[in-house]
Amino acid sequence: MTLSDDTSANYGAVASATPVLRVREMTRRRDETAKDSEYLFYDVNFDLHEGEVLVVRGPSGVGKTTILRCIAQLTPYTAGVCLLNTDAKELKSPADLGIPQWRADVMYVSQRPALMSGSPLDFVDMVNSFAIQKSRDHYDPVEIAEDWGISSDLWEKKWPELSGGEQQRIALAVALSCDPKVLLLDEPTSALDPQSTLMVEDALSSRTCIWITHDDAQESRVSSRSLTIHPDASYTLT
Repeated sequence: MTLSDDTSANYGAVASATPVLRVREMTRRRDETAKDSEYLFYDVNFDLHEGEVLVVRGPSGVGKTTILRCIAQLTPYTAGVCLLNTDAKELKSPADLGIPQWRADVMYVSQRPALMSGSPLDFVDMVNSFAIQKSRDHYDPVEIAEDWGISSDLWEKKWPELSGGEQQRIALAVALSCDPKVLLLDEPTSALDPQSTLMVEDALSSRTCIWITHDDAQESRVSSRSLTIHPDASYTLT
């Protein structure tokens, strides 16, 4: 793998048109333990600029969720590099920043929140207790979710007592409250009714996102560009 000059060494100073997130040559095999395993996706390249929404499309099984998890440094990948535009106006890799810092700035929000003990307020307390979050400014997630029809009393319920749509909106509100540079959204409105979906889309309209959706109408409303992953591991960027 050969990287261009602007992605080598410490990656240099950032020009005015440099993206928030740069992904180069992202590649993953279906089975990372087998060198002869076929590719899930191969040599994916894109830049994500501030305020853009890159929608990820493709049939089931092509690796849409996996590529988001790879970018978030939650899943290993065969080859490639991810770079983030830092406050110092330099492009830095996860190794440069440290994984906790990377995951705080490039935050993955799953389609279905993992089953957790306690209440959403307990979850907020846990997130805010992380060392990387203590030094960051936060918004109020309860206030964010209130605009989406989530009343404050729901934050005190146990997670299993909440509906799928309530869980989804609360998890997204917690992510927004941490103010990451990039949101990696895995079908964030799949459990929501049409009205709630539009409210969430409106709240995300100014954010920098990579967004998985199977909804053509949603793609037309939110996307700046689209990345389609094909079953043969190739991709199209439009």
